[in-house]
Amino acid sequence: MDVSPLLQRYLDSCLAEVPRWMSRVANEALQALHAPTTRSALRELPARPRDDAELALRHNHPLWARRVGELLGSRWRSEIEAGVPDAGATLSPRPVWSAEALTLVDEAEAEENIELLRAVQLVDHAAEHELHELQSRTATLRGQDTVRTTSNLLRPELLVRAVWDASEVLGLGAPARKALMRASGEPLAQALKQVAIDAGRRLADWGVGQAAWKASSTPAARRVAPPNSGYDLTRPGALDSLRSRLSTRYANIDGATRAGPMDEADSLQQLDRNLVHVLSRRPLGIQGADRLMARLPFLEAAGRHDDDREIMLLVAHLSGAVLDDALLPLPVRSTLASLQAPLLRVALREPRVLEDHSHPIWQMMIRLASHTAGFQDDDDPRLCTLLRDVEVLFTRLQAATPAIAVHAQALTALDSLLVGELDAERREAAAPIAKLQAAARRVTMVEALRRQVRLELQDATSPWRIEGSTPASPAAAVVLDETLQHFLTGPWPEVLAHALINDGEQADTTRGLLTVVPDLLASLAPLRSEDDRRRLVAAVPGLVQRLQQGMARIATPPSQRDAVLATLMACHTDLLRPTGSAGASLTPEEIVRRMREEELPDEPAPRTPAGDSMFDIATLDTVPAALIPEAPMGGARSWLQHLAVGTWCRLVARGDWTVARVLWVDESREHWLFSDAELGLTHGLTRRALERLADGGLAGPLEQRNLIERAVDALMAPPRGRDTTLG
Repeated sequence: MDVSPLLQRYLDSCLAEVPRWMSRVANEALQALHAPTTRSALRELPARPRDDAELALRHNHPLWARRVGELLGSRWRSEIEAGVPDAGATLSPRPVWSAEALTLVDEAEAEENIELLRAVQLVDHAAEHELHELQSRTATLRGQDTVRTTSNLLRPELLVRAVWDASEVLGLGAPARKALMRASGEPLAQALKQVAIDAGRRLADWGVGQAAWKASSTPAARRVAPPNSGYDLTRPGALDSLRSRLSTRYANIDGATRAGPMDEADSLQQLDRNLVHVLSRRPLGIQGADRLMARLPFLEAAGRHDDDREIMLLVAHLSGAVLDDALLPLPVRSTLASLQAPLLRVALREPRVLEDHSHPIWQMMIRLASHTAGFQDDDDPRLCTLLRDVEVLFTRLQAATPAIAVHAQALTALDSLLVGELDAERREAAAPIAKLQAAARRVTMVEALRRQVRLELQDATSPWRIEGSTPASPAAAVVLDETLQHFLTGPWPEVLAHALINDGEQADTTRGLLTVVPDLLASLAPLRSEDDRRRLVAAVPGLVQRLQQGMARIATPPSQRDAVLATLMACHTDLLRPTGSAGASLTPEEIVRRMREEELPDEPAPRTPAGDSMFDIATLDTVPAALIPEAPMGGARSWLQHLAVGTWCRLVARGDWTVARVLWVDESREHWLFSDAELGLTHGLTRRALERLADGGLAGPLEQRNLIERAVDALMAPPRGRDTTLG
């Protein structure tokens, strides 16, 4: 996509300001790190990460600022080149999802998202008005006919993410980066507020006006759902008892003239014919003419008695509350409007409709609303394609006989359409799903290998071992250093799984790695003879070589690698230390050193570890596997154990809130794939990452109550200008 000269001038001016405001952020962050008692968010962190962040920032803050500018420039170019959908197009083309598009979130990245959200909220709170105005001017600058969430190139989540990612050049570990981000939060919020003010003033001086905000059901435009009234809709006859309250509360609220009761001998068929006639007439010049409330006086005139009119009033108000629901996209509300007539006709014929909210007519409304509640763009091709088919179904239902069997068939057909839409999205997301399936298989394999290694270690270190037919003997137990034990039960199973998946079980490299644990344990067994010493001297170089190859596969940090090899060298040195009077020509240290320095045959270069792994390998060496809690945290369990495919959620991803729905979950419920409300984005989460977000209130259901419950809540709420409640 070509960049206009004015847009390029704007980008250049914004990038030119980065060193100035980053210098301010760095100086104030240094002050906060030096005196952490002034910031509550910093006080709760250990002193070492704060000290590391302060030292790195003091010496390298220009490097940090320069990297922020590079990241912003690169990401702005990518975003502009991607362009936006043609505003005149009916449907936007669906993107092709690839495995590379998958964002994998493990427990460590969940913590990162929490820190980013903390900073984003600070910026949003400090500069809400300025960002709102800048967003509308940037939309004009970029040639967009309406203001979109991504119109503003200086939006907080993008800037905060750039600042976080740029801090990687400081060489800090995760705790120190967290300390740096917390120290930078408040000064970053104030700096970006001024950046937004300056950018908006610059665009205004250049004659760039504000674009119109799109009147649609975007997240910013949606209203908050009504408060929970506590009304139990599952109670038998709940809706029927509600109509008597409505009749009293809304008596003559619309100025309708109440008709007298019709002759009780009139049949239901006659009533239904009268309703069809009234509903087919469109009141002219009346606002909301597509609603039952606009026809209520004419409908009441067709009623046979007060019960009919009370039902009409209840259905009119309930359907009106449904069509005003804040969570629904506008096209869905329009589609649901076509169910008003079938709902009224069946409610007058079947008392069960008001006795049981599980009646098919209610369920059609609830399921369509729940399935579509998360769509953020009214022109989303997924939504448009689905609603075209649903509208055909609902149109047929309007002309059908108002009977429960007919509505049950329609509900089955609707369920088929909803499942079909979800299946179509799953097929398009085949690559990310395959990637997660492979990750799930890998986790299963790692856990099985870890159990096997633990058994081998337990057997080798037990003081009572059974070797073949020899009775139990306390003589051959291996003493295993804690560093080696944590490495063999932590990262090493990852090495074995990597080899089995990528090379296969029969590969020579895989076989060599599979024998490392037994060979290492054998090398640590007490030496009984000179032959044992010679065998150990001959075996150590190959063992060390295989260990190094395995560590390279999973990019083991140098500090951990050196600690393991140094510990192993110390153990072998102790074993080779002479115990008798006969000395050796070389000391044990020299023997081990020569074994370590022995030239090894050339081997193929180690495979590059998967950069998109969802497992926080860097932390495995510091957290013994035995100490990792097996059970999920209690706060997240109640919601997560019922979370099903197709459910829309609100969760934090990429440092900001997003709306996404569950697209796929593996059988063990350890790996989850969410499809974003924004086309082409997916989020892969481990169970523990999802639990961490849920326990922090950063993941939860989009719908707390279903559509009909929300409609009842709206009716139970006090009317404007009055303090009374329904009851």
